[in-house]
Amino acid sequence: MRVTGRHRAVHPTPRVVWWSAALVLILTLVAVVVTVRHDGTEDTTASPAATGVFLSVVPVGGDLPDGRRQTAQSAMEAVEAAADQGAAGIQVTADLRWLCTTPECDTTPLEPLVERAGQLGLAVNLHVNSTPAWMDGRGRWFGPEGADARRWADLFAQLVARFGTDVSGYEVWNEPNHQPFWQQGPDPAAYADLLKAVWEAVDEVEPDAQIIGGVLSNNDLGFMSRLSAALAERGGNAENRFFYDQLGVHPYAGDESRGYDPGRSAGSADVQTPTGTKDMTFRGIQRLRAQVAEDEGIWRDVVVGEFGYSTTPGTFYFVPEPRRAEYLAEALRLVAGWEWITVFTVYTTLADPDDGFSIVGTESEGALREAMTGRRD
Repeated sequence: MRVTGRHRAVHPTPRVVWWSAALVLILTLVAVVVTVRHDGTEDTTASPAATGVFLSVVPVGGDLPDGRRQTAQSAMEAVEAAADQGAAGIQVTADLRWLCTTPECDTTPLEPLVERAGQLGLAVNLHVNSTPAWMDGRGRWFGPEGADARRWADLFAQLVARFGTDVSGYEVWNEPNHQPFWQQGPDPAAYADLLKAVWEAVDEVEPDAQIIGGVLSNNDLGFMSRLSAALAERGGNAENRFFYDQLGVHPYAGDESRGYDPGRSAGSADVQTPTGTKDMTFRGIQRLRAQVAEDEGIWRDVVVGEFGYSTTPGTFYFVPEPRRAEYLAEALRLVAGWEWITVFTVYTTLADPDDGFSIVGTESEGALREAMTGRRD
């Protein structure tokens, strides 16, 4: 829940109530309900089963894995397919390098998806990332710092001004703790500046918009600890929720050559990075959330914006089929009992034969579909 100076009551929209009621019927793998807490304490009385499965959809005009461009028709077909399969929502990448070629952003590639999703009762998460070339010519993954952080936040706020609460959550950047996506080198203080700038810019146009912060690669305890401290130094507190609403994380489980069973114990596969400890297990997400609660005094809802395994040998998180399907099913069973995870997005449900993470046409796709059958039925 967004808080700006006082607690605001949060009332579920009709579409959220509709898909929540339908997907609570999924008993074997995952039920879909969104739980919203109205204070900063752990909700120990809520019944289990509260994770929505989201499917990725490419914006109109965006590049598809097969080299084609997404048309308005194919985008509508993708959204409708997500509804037919029983998804709770769709995740759409809002690439500001492409949408904001000038300081005035063009939201038309996103509008048909948000509109159609709303008509079908699907929630929408926007994964907002990338730096426009006019802001930084070094490349899209150089994180905006200093005055650029405020300029980037103004672009972000344009999306919020257009879509408001029709979008259920807005993610701030992609894996700022991972060097390929913050190419000048991960910097918790710089990301804290960006998160605060986004919060303040969004607050001026739609205080009830849900801001998803962190968006971490793996359960990065060290980076998150430093981020919480940096946000506190910038005035973050329980009243302003440390400048974000929900915690985003990509809790990939494994190392450079294999993926780990999602049931593996938290803390059993820690690695050290320049910012501290990173828990490479899936269950480490519980540990990360508990640390945030200790550091910030808020038990966060969590958005899993990416999770999956690759079937390409010799790569990070390698797991062959059909074991990958078994691991994915186990992950879904686990999150079904964690009512504080509101979104679970498998990477990737896009058809790309060159990407070992793609589950299209595999046993893993069958496992995911089984988890979503409750809505279709």
